[in-house]
Amino acid sequence: MNQIFEEENHVYQFDFSKANWAINSLHDVFSHNIVSILSDVDFIAETDNCLILVEYKNSIIPGAVNPEAFNLQSQKLQNKIAYKFYDSWIYLKAIGKEKPLKYVFIVESPHSDLVMRKMLRDKISNLLPFKLQSSPEIKCKIIEGFDVLSINEWNTHDVYKNFPITSIE
Repeated sequence: MNQIFEEENHVYQFDFSKANWAINSLHDVFSHNIVSILSDVDFIAETDNCLILVEYKNSIIPGAVNPEAFNLQSQKLQNKIAYKFYDSWIYLKAIGKEKPLKYVFIVESPHSDLVMRKMLRDKISNLLPFKLQSSPEIKCKIIEGFDVLSINEWNTHDVYKNFPITSIE
């Protein structure tokens, strides 16, 4: 099964060949089954230790799809990134995937410097279930971690570098 996926602008590819399992078609699953209120992450990859949920946005490439969606300080955008985690989590639970979840938002934009990525990480983290899972009545860990990274940071990360993002020639 091919586990090398192109992002929507067909400029970069994500190589999940080393993953135990990967999917890039969750949107198609949701649309086909008429659950259009659900919002999905772009990619999910399973390793021996965890599931990595990946949302990718890039407005600095020529002809970027929907570049107006890149107001990184927009609460609407931040909410949408969080919703994508929750809705994708529903799918993973439904198919019996029970490994710890790591969520990564890869963002490339003229305004996505290190300071902005850290601000985004903090704001979106507050929308994710980190505090909820610390409640005594919650018996399972819902999310293990959340990162906001550039492509370069992804490609040099200890774990994520095993799934390189490269330009499509």
